[in-house]
This record gives sequence, C-alpha cells and structure tokens, in this order.
Amino acid sequence: MKIKKGTLIKVKHSRSGTWTGIADRDFDTEEETFYPVSLAQDISVEGLTNVWHKGDSMPCRNTLCTIEELKEASDETEC
Repeated sequence: MKIKKGTLIKVKHSRSGTWTGIADRDFDTEEETFYPVSLAQDISVEGLTNVWHKGDSMPCRNTLCTIEELKEASDETEC
C-alpha cells in the first residue's frame, strides 16, 4: 500500500498497542522495513522503555504492526 506524506493512519502495534499516527514522508508498505510515522493523537503512548507524545517519531517495524489509512493527505492538508 502506498501512503502519502501527511496521511492520517491507524497503527496496530504488537508492543505499543493501537494509536493514530501521521506519515512523515511518502512510503510503500511493500518496500519499507520501518514505516516513517509520528504520533498524531493527544494521548501519549507507552512502550517497554519509552513514552511518546504527540509529534514524536515512533518506530514502526513492518513485522510488528499493521496500518490502516484513516484520511489520505491532500495537497491542501499535507504537512
């Protein structure tokens, strides 16, 4: 799946749970090992040793998570 920069996505991560993120750049889920995603929700997410806050880049390895597109970025809304 091709994701455009600024696209709002739902991330279901095996370690950090389900959260809302935003694509930091264009990427293809078939070609990337790590997805370039930042936290887009106001509620912080806790991992085993880290806490991420809105705007923080979060590690998303393709083997540990699935993503679902919530709202595709348009030229007007792209970050």
